[in-house]
Amino acid sequence: MPRNAQAMVALLLVAVLFLAVNVLSNVTLTSARFDLTQDRLYTVSQGTRNVLAKMTEPVRMQFFFSERLAKDVPGAQIYGQRVRDMLKEFEANSGGKLLLEITDPAPFSETEERAISLGIQGLSTQKGDKFYLGLSAANMVDGVEAIPFFTQDREQFLEYDLTQLISKLSNAKKPKIGVLSGLPLDIGKGGIEAVMRGEIKPFMLYQQMRDNFDVDMLARQFTDIDDAYSVVMIVHPTEMDVFTRYAIDQYVLRGGRVIAFTDPVSEVGKPPSRTKNPLTSRDGGSPSSSMPELYRAWGIEMDPNHIVADRTFGQRVVVDNLGEQQDTTYVAWLGLREAALQREDPVSGELSYVTMAMAGHLQKLKDATTHFTPLITSSTDAALIEATPRLRRAPNPIDMLRGFAPTGERYVMAARLSGEAVSAFPNGPPPLPKDASAELAESYKSLRPHLAKSQQPINVIAVADTDLWDDDWWVEVSEYHGQRVGVPTADNANFVMAAIDNLTGSGDLISLRSRSKSTRPFIVVQELMRAAESRYLEEEERLKTELQASEQRLAQTERPSTGMPKPEGGAGESLVTPEQEAEVQRAREQISQTRKALRNVQHSLRRDVEALQDRLRFINIALSPLLVGLAALLLSQWRQRRRKARSALWRRTVSPPAGGAS
Repeated sequence: MPRNAQAMVALLLVAVLFLAVNVLSNVTLTSARFDLTQDRLYTVSQGTRNVLAKMTEPVRMQFFFSERLAKDVPGAQIYGQRVRDMLKEFEANSGGKLLLEITDPAPFSETEERAISLGIQGLSTQKGDKFYLGLSAANMVDGVEAIPFFTQDREQFLEYDLTQLISKLSNAKKPKIGVLSGLPLDIGKGGIEAVMRGEIKPFMLYQQMRDNFDVDMLARQFTDIDDAYSVVMIVHPTEMDVFTRYAIDQYVLRGGRVIAFTDPVSEVGKPPSRTKNPLTSRDGGSPSSSMPELYRAWGIEMDPNHIVADRTFGQRVVVDNLGEQQDTTYVAWLGLREAALQREDPVSGELSYVTMAMAGHLQKLKDATTHFTPLITSSTDAALIEATPRLRRAPNPIDMLRGFAPTGERYVMAARLSGEAVSAFPNGPPPLPKDASAELAESYKSLRPHLAKSQQPINVIAVADTDLWDDDWWVEVSEYHGQRVGVPTADNANFVMAAIDNLTGSGDLISLRSRSKSTRPFIVVQELMRAAESRYLEEEERLKTELQASEQRLAQTERPSTGMPKPEGGAGESLVTPEQEAEVQRAREQISQTRKALRNVQHSLRRDVEALQDRLRFINIALSPLLVGLAALLLSQWRQRRRKARSALWRRTVSPPAGGAS
């Protein structure tokens, strides 16, 4: 058979084999999947599989995807397919309990009307049509949940959003959470004035709690806590009377779980300010919160007069320094990365980035009977700074950095407490005051028998910061068709939700939240900037000292001498000798030169930072592609030389020797 015919037959056999393998795989390998993406984008986590395995009844999902209109919306085609593939992966792992229906709602069709009736929201295209990319799901009873529109901003949270939706539908009863707070978590930072204006915007973290749990805001005063609460959360307890503290004490000793957020300097607890910049606001000091009696009973203490400052984890801010806008490290505003997070605890082990401000520090008491497990700690490049009135009103980041002296210690800002504990009220319930209200007197009569020690090991998580609740610190909030959409920039909510999940006994969603990374800071760049900043600050401090000394010397030289005689008709003028005039001139010249040198130092810092950024841009934009291109060119030339060498060898092998038979 000729070679051409053999090649054609071989190609035909390959095509037939390819089709046969595809047909066979479609029939026999319907559940087989291979995820070769770098970040395993299409592989569901173990937490998701656990939630799917616990489903007690089927859930019907209707996915509305306007695939024919996707080309008119930038990025919608690829993201829509990504959502569809993830839903199919959920269906494949559900054991038949998830029923997926995929629909392309055509404009002005019954399908579009059904999507709208289920709460699915459309995005207008340039042609005036509505593009739909949403999900509605329902269980077999009456539970209905929806994701009105899958925004690409939340692509990294896709698996979590889907698992959360299924968890809501498959669990008939949510854990009950009680919240005792000195912050207006349920109405927003605007307080009562915002409520009167109709501008109720709950803290996003509190809103997320309400979406996942049965949340009750507790009264400011009570004498007992219902055991129906799986967890009691205490946030910035500025006003807790003795009966409320006693109720919390007894709740913990009975086995109740508590998450407590206290703070030596709470910026989010400030009254609403006329200025939005906390670095310049002078409308009032930041309040503090603590509960020392309960902390001592649980084996810890929090110093209410000092905050943790950390140069390694300090965030970058722009401040005014002698009329110049200067980028500096704010050692009191912390961006805590993985090195600060306890990797062996399920609450913090999957987090990547948590933000805090003016945080306090927790330490174990020497006579404590409880176990103290740090969850969030500072670096060794940290120190304690006194919470002075000036720091509470208008702190100066440059002054804080200039006087910073690290101790080499690591300070604990969040910890888990477990084990045996005693009551903070060893003598029993506090006595009822004579002027107690009738309601308090009635509830006092029904107090449970006093517990002097824990009936079972306590389980408490204590956090020495309240500012991590502030939306400005961890989430970017936007309005979409009247719906508030939050895109996290830090793991603050993940930390709180993971703590609740852990204390309620459900940890299936913790691994999902660990995927919710939004940003990864340039750690090497920040280290270089901090090192350069430290050098320049030392030089700046020296020049400022010289400037102050020169100004004092000039003031003393120009000050009139009381012992000098006054000339006739001099109207009180003092005589100035030529030596004094020369000294004044020298002092003024030195002041001018020092101020010029000081400006040069500040400009040099900015110039060095910009040069570093330019070098990084060159490496990322130009150098890397050039190196890749050069490597490809060298590889191509090497291959060409190999092919030429093989060709020459082949010709020498097959060519007959000179003078041989023809």
